[in-house]
Amino acid sequence: MVKELTENYTRVKEQLFFYKAFPSFSIQLKDWGGKLYYFSSDQLTWPSSRAFCVSKGADLVTITNQSEQMFLYSELKDHYWIGLNDLDTEGDWVWVNNQTLNDTGVQFWYQRVSQKSEPDNWSGGGADGENCAIVKKSSNYSNNWFDVSCNSMYKFICEKKVHQ
Repeated sequence: MVKELTENYTRVKEQLFFYKAFPSFSIQLKDWGGKLYYFSSDQLTWPSSRAFCVSKGADLVTITNQSEQMFLYSELKDHYWIGLNDLDTEGDWVWVNNQTLNDTGVQFWYQRVSQKSEPDNWSGGGADGENCAIVKKSSNYSNNWFDVSCNSMYKFICEKKVHQ
């Protein structure tokens, strides 16, 4: 009984801390699957988005399964940074928690019928190519990740895990 109460207290304390980190943005916080998500209304670069999330005790969202992808898709209203990049090695996509796409086993890259699909590292977005990922509100939740220049400005999703 004491252990259960302690765990519940810890979970509630973490949730309150995260809510306090975003006092005027509580409408943009969503609770799902033992995680709290913050959907920003401001646009920042990928590095600035990540720094903002970290300053609030969170990080950019890491999508680990189809259910989480479907939940996030249902909440999207625009294009948002996610915590996925290939900054260290072109083509080796890694989440902010250092998991690779192979580790999570899920990928939702946009698939084109007649052209190269995402990630395509299109160089028209800047000299550095496209090394950071966004998720877009599109017609299909299962193929809405795009690689873009990390210096582009987009909204972002922060994620904070809370104890169950």
